[in-house]
This record gives sequence, structure tokens and C-alpha cells, in this order.
Amino acid sequence: MTFDPQSTAIPAGNASRITRLTLHQSQRCQAIPTLSVLQGKAIAARQLWTQWSKQTDRLTGVGVYTSIATLLETWLTTMALQCRSSTIAQHDDLRSRILQNFATLAHRPEAELTAFLASTSDYQRQLFWQQLAPLSEDADQLRAILTWLPAFPSSEPQTKSLALADSSTVLASFAAVARLFPQSVVPGLLVLLPEDDRAAVALTALAQLVEAVPQIPVALALTIAQVQYLLNELPESRAKAMLRGGLIDVPSFEPGNIRQWLSTHGLDDEQLQPLLHLAETHGTTPEALDTALTLLNQAHQPDTAEAAEVYRSQAEWFLFQYLEAKPTTVGRFQVNARLDIDFGGRPMEVDFLDAAAKIVIELDGHYHFQSLDNYRRDRRKDRLLQQQGFLVLRFLSEDVVRDLEGILDAVDQALATRSSSIPQPSEA
Repeated sequence: MTFDPQSTAIPAGNASRITRLTLHQSQRCQAIPTLSVLQGKAIAARQLWTQWSKQTDRLTGVGVYTSIATLLETWLTTMALQCRSSTIAQHDDLRSRILQNFATLAHRPEAELTAFLASTSDYQRQLFWQQLAPLSEDADQLRAILTWLPAFPSSEPQTKSLALADSSTVLASFAAVARLFPQSVVPGLLVLLPEDDRAAVALTALAQLVEAVPQIPVALALTIAQVQYLLNELPESRAKAMLRGGLIDVPSFEPGNIRQWLSTHGLDDEQLQPLLHLAETHGTTPEALDTALTLLNQAHQPDTAEAAEVYRSQAEWFLFQYLEAKPTTVGRFQVNARLDIDFGGRPMEVDFLDAAAKIVIELDGHYHFQSLDNYRRDRRKDRLLQQQGFLVLRFLSEDVVRDLEGILDAVDQALATRSSSIPQPSEA
């Protein structure tokens, strides 16, 4: 069941836009500061950026702009956890790359250096860093990042901030890490905006980033209204010139076209309205609409459709697309996470986990209502999670389409409540 773009006039794929992104990357390879500006709904912009990143076999972080320092942490966290990917060797994560760099400077094997840093005294480590600093302009930045990174990649959130003096130090840290990678695979960064109006500030900050470190693929997702505001209100500047030069239109699907296509598949007005509202408010993609239609048609049947290897159901895939497209939830939830809670003799798995806020989202499909034993199992799971301080949000799988807005609102409310009630860790 797939879209027929010829019959619906819905935009057909991203081939031409990926070609534009490839052109932008060729400019970066020539050290030309380039900012890709994706004009459209966030979910479609994210899909385009992800498709291009996969084609170029590179990691990419997705972050919300609050400051250039928080974007650096988002970018670093993406690389720190890259060994989760089946295509990335575990010994080749960010921590290992930094240690390899220091080992080369010190003319010592990486394993020997790792053991030395783990076992020696603070005084000896300080002497080592003092001796190493003159050998590389990146030494201080990489040392700070190495100290900030967790000792082992894990699902636990990073609770401390990367202590950096000023924006110039942040930019120098971006540059130091970028130099650890071959130009062809330097990790990228897609930036979304929070709900408040920060388009001008974000554009200026990202222009400074790509000027300082042109090899990093950076994209900014903006709505049509935000782009028009910047073009009309900003004075002429390097940042505004980058906006014009990097602009890529990511078309939205017209409600009339969506209504026409969906109505041919037997959906009534009651089923159409949430999908039309979804497209208008958050945007959509052909894959999301295909999945929504499948979910509506199988609302009371077992979910056996294949979404992707990381997801156990299409309902999980569908909800995750929208959690990752909203500035309030992007980057917060891990899909099918394991917790160190014994459940039936093995670690407990949950559908979605925000470890920082201790929120779990569970989607209940047909399986959950097949027997009383399944019902009891879910209640036992909830009780164990609550005893460990987790807030559990349960939704019906069929409601991720019928009531997505209500689910997203409930998640936002839970995040607001947990953020205000959970004490923040003190800085060391």
C-alpha cells in the first residue's frame, strides 16, 4: 500500500532536494561556509535530512536551539552513542577517537593510555595533560570533552553540562571534534526551533558555526512564516546571505490532496479529520500517511506490519516520528529501551523511555487485551516502574492516529510536571 504521486499531486520523494543537499556538501568540502535551510514542516524536514545522511553514511544529531553550547552537547551525544549502530564498530565511538588522538600525540598505544588515565593519580594526570597541551591546538577542548563523556556508552542521560568558557571555546570544540573524522563522514546536525520565536538568533549562531567549522553539515529547519520573517525583517548580513543561498523548500501536502487520496481507501469524515489536522499542525510524509491508514484499518487486529528493525510495531514508528518532530520532545525518548529492573528473570523493556525525566510510554495493542494474564502482566509492570520512580503513560495503539494530538499534549504535560518536580543534579 503506497502513495501514487501522479494521481494525488502530493510531492513525490526527495530526489531533487537530496541533490541540493549534495551540492551543499560539495561546497563544504571546498571549505565554503554553507548552511542548509529546510523550509517546511519539521517532520518532513527531518525525513529529508535523515535520508541524505543515510545516503552519505554519516551520523546526524537533531537538537533544539537554545544556545550554541547545547547544540554542541547534542552533537557530541550523538557521536558518543554511535556504537549502538550496527554499522559502527564499538571501538570507534567518540571516546575512542579522542583517546586514539591523544595516544598518537603521546606515542603510546591506546590501551596503555586508557589504563594509565584510569589508574593513575590526579597529580600524574595533570602532569600528562600539561605535557600534551603544547603538542596540539585541540588538546584542551578534547580533554574537556573526554572528561564530560560517560566512561561507557549507555542509555543513561548525561546529567552534567559541558563546562565551556564562552562561544569561541564552543566553536573551537566543534572544530576539534570535526578534525577527528574524515571529511566524507563528519557527523551532521539538524537544528529545530523551540516554540518561542528564536529564528533570528538561531540563524546568526549557526552562520557563525559554519563559518568557523565549514566541514560540519548543518541544517536549520524553519517554517515558511519564519523564513519570510527573516527575509523581510533582517538587515543584510552574512547570515541572511547564507539563508538565501541554502534555502531548500520541503513542500507540505495539501489537505485537499490528502483528503482525496484517503477517501479512496474507505475512510469516513470522522477518520479523516484527525489526519487532516495532523498534517496541518505538525506536517506529514507519505510514509506516515501510509502507516496511519494501515493502523486505522487494523485497529482491532494484531499489529504484524514491518516498520523497521528498531520498532516492534507500526504504531511505535508512527508515534516516534512525531515525538522527534516536536521541539519539546525531540531527542528525549529512546525506543524499546531496557531498564535495570528484573521482570520475569530478565531486564524490563519499555516502548519509550525518557531516562532524564523518568517517563515511560507504553502502547497497548491487540496483544494486551487477549487474556487476563496479559492484563495482569501490564499492571505488574506498571507497579514495578512506579516503585522505581517512573511515571507511566499508557495509550492504545489505535489512538496514535485517532488522538495523536491528545497523546502529544499528555506527554508535554508529563514533561512539564516532571521537570519541575525532579531535583536537578548539582555540578561537581
